[in-house]
Amino acid sequence: MCGIAALFQPGRIFPDSLLDDIDRDLRHRGPDSAGRTVEPGVALVFRRLAIQDPRAASDQPMHDANGRFTLVFNGEIYNYRQLRRDLESRGVVFRTDGDTEVLLMALVMWGEAALDRLEGMYAFVFIDRTNATALAARDPLGIKPLYIARQGGLVGFASEMRPLTRLVGAEPDAEAIAELLVFRFAAGRLSNLRRIERLPGGHLIKLSLADGTMSERQFCNARAELHHPERGLDNREADARAAAAIDASVAAHLQSDVGFCLQLSGGVDSSLVSALSSEHLGKPIQSFGIDLSPAPDDEGPWRRMVVERYGLDHMEVPLSGHDYADALPDAVASMEGPTAHSGCVLLMLLCREIAKHRKVVLTGEGADEYFGGYDRYGSWRQLRSRKLLASFVPTRLWPFLDRWRDYRRFAGRDAAVYATVQGDYLATEEIFPLLIPGAGARERVSAQFDNFRSRLFAVDQSAYLESVLLRQDKLSMASSLEARVPFAHLPLARVVNRFPHRLRAPGGTTKPILKRVAEPKLPYDLIHRRKIGLRTPTLEWLADDRGLGRYLPLLTDPESRLGGMGERKLLRNAVDEFRRGRRQRLPPLDHLVGMELWLRSLENRTTLSRLQ
Repeated sequence: MCGIAALFQPGRIFPDSLLDDIDRDLRHRGPDSAGRTVEPGVALVFRRLAIQDPRAASDQPMHDANGRFTLVFNGEIYNYRQLRRDLESRGVVFRTDGDTEVLLMALVMWGEAALDRLEGMYAFVFIDRTNATALAARDPLGIKPLYIARQGGLVGFASEMRPLTRLVGAEPDAEAIAELLVFRFAAGRLSNLRRIERLPGGHLIKLSLADGTMSERQFCNARAELHHPERGLDNREADARAAAAIDASVAAHLQSDVGFCLQLSGGVDSSLVSALSSEHLGKPIQSFGIDLSPAPDDEGPWRRMVVERYGLDHMEVPLSGHDYADALPDAVASMEGPTAHSGCVLLMLLCREIAKHRKVVLTGEGADEYFGGYDRYGSWRQLRSRKLLASFVPTRLWPFLDRWRDYRRFAGRDAAVYATVQGDYLATEEIFPLLIPGAGARERVSAQFDNFRSRLFAVDQSAYLESVLLRQDKLSMASSLEARVPFAHLPLARVVNRFPHRLRAPGGTTKPILKRVAEPKLPYDLIHRRKIGLRTPTLEWLADDRGLGRYLPLLTDPESRLGGMGERKLLRNAVDEFRRGRRQRLPPLDHLVGMELWLRSLENRTTLSRLQ
């Protein structure tokens, strides 16, 4: 797991001062070693977190023996040993024992076709000097980020946006802000900033080093199987296939030359990963969880069940509302935007503690998006009905139908898209009437399907999942910690996306297949309880003026950046109503605080590009 940056502009010599700054921007992603390649028209900057073959021989940028090819790579290739054997059978001789050289030689041997053979999480840039081309690609599920900046003849790629803001500035993008206000995450190519975009998962870019021309194509559609469900499948076969695929994925994710640990929430997903990891390893594994007691949603009792059953070497990390408030600006900085979920700050603090002990942690992210774990999968019929009924109501009547607000939420909107929204987005839109999201990446993905449940899965897997994965990547790597996500694994995704909806999301319950798979491994009560997730008592903390509430004045300040984008009076009224004890029909003020902190933080970076 590492940090990469690659800059291209025909004939340009990139100055050391710029590359030094970029190196500092990425150091937290790879404190173990640094590398750099600079030549006319090209600059590669690399920071390494050494996991596989931690010897210096596996440092990057990595070159082939003849110096024709060079690679910078962030991620893990879980089937690299199999690929290595295949390459060795074709005469390739290896100098290292890690996955970086395997990826390098796979690209040398097979070119772009090598991408069809990879299983893992990755973002890389690969240079072929003889053909004067560079290839940049991102894994199909979008686990590892890769950002792009283009300005004139300049093209830059990086693991995070900070290095690229040194080239093109840090100006917030209005389209992204509209999505951030409602969805908390700007989907598709939106990066939060103008002139910087995110390369979609499963896409590659080919760049000419001679003239800077670019072409892009999708090399893998991770949701293709949603179009081809196996309608005759029964529960017994689906459960068996899911169990085998999950177990194989967990086993693949245990490869590490520096060990690993577990991020244990107490929910079924991370608990199942913990159970399977323990069975494969056959000895106690270190695990970590967040202690929010005495909060009613603290999951400590459920974690203890797993710890005792599998003999985990467990550590509880106690965190409070004041810890949350103190760390919020750091979390916003690490996210390079407002926090996408209320648990982001706590996750960052947990990762800080884990990084004191380990370099690699396995997590439970991804299970909900593939197995139907959110409430919307249990209530999909009601959502579909509300959308249908809302479509019959004339727009002019909605102001008089206040009691039907739950239906109004879907008037003129795609219910499969807006079912993912947390909070009252109608209240948000009243304050920011000029920042209402248009049809974007979520709607485009949803429109590919007629079936409502297919649309739910497609939207979650293309947008909501990426927000979760990006959160995990940025907040773990802020502490130089590699997070692995066994449920977000392409072979597993291909198996599960073939399951018919009547088995995977029948309605009335969530994750029925995964829960049955977990039953032999975990206590029944843990599996079948109400899903909580990393839920924080945010409203309680926001009411504490010494805690999270200390940031509320930023929203009502005359210099409020958000206030300047909307109706200042309505924003002030919302804060006042909250302070008076009102909790319903208000915008998510904790999220607006995060957005305000982010917008203010950008002002120190907007002029960086002028200094280079």
